[in-house]
Amino acid sequence: MNENLENLENQQEDESLFRDKIFDNDFEQTELDTTEKSFSIDSNYIEKTFDEKIDEAMFYELIYDVLDNDPNINRFNREDENGNFPKINKSDINEIYRYVINVHPDIPRIEVFSIITGVFDINPEKFYDSLSNTFKTELINELKDRGYLKNIKSLF
Repeated sequence: MNENLENLENQQEDESLFRDKIFDNDFEQTELDTTEKSFSIDSNYIEKTFDEKIDEAMFYELIYDVLDNDPNINRFNREDENGNFPKINKSDINEIYRYVINVHPDIPRIEVFSIITGVFDINPEKFYDSLSNTFKTELINELKDRGYLKNIKSLF
């Protein structure tokens, strides 16, 4: 019984070695998906007002100027001679975020968070996970105040 199993395994290995993936494919054997596709906008989506777009552009410009003019911070957004950007660790993320909210305490934390993740091309989830609990609490409270977390129960 074990011999048959070993022979079968060896035969399958031999066949996979000689199988040409380009010519011996089964792409034509798949069925065509004819279900209707819908590209409509989600009903929960609310387009930003003209004032919100202007505010967002002003916030971006203010924060970008702060990030670009401080040599300790803009070093994270400059590539080295090999074309690589320096790694940003948790303490660096907190330093950048703290610096921006200290310079511009009037800008909402959500916008600061969004703009920094965009400028430094950081995954928002990783950025959020790296923030201190104080900053996380501020963000969550601001989201609650705006009505985004109505049905979500949080620890804060």
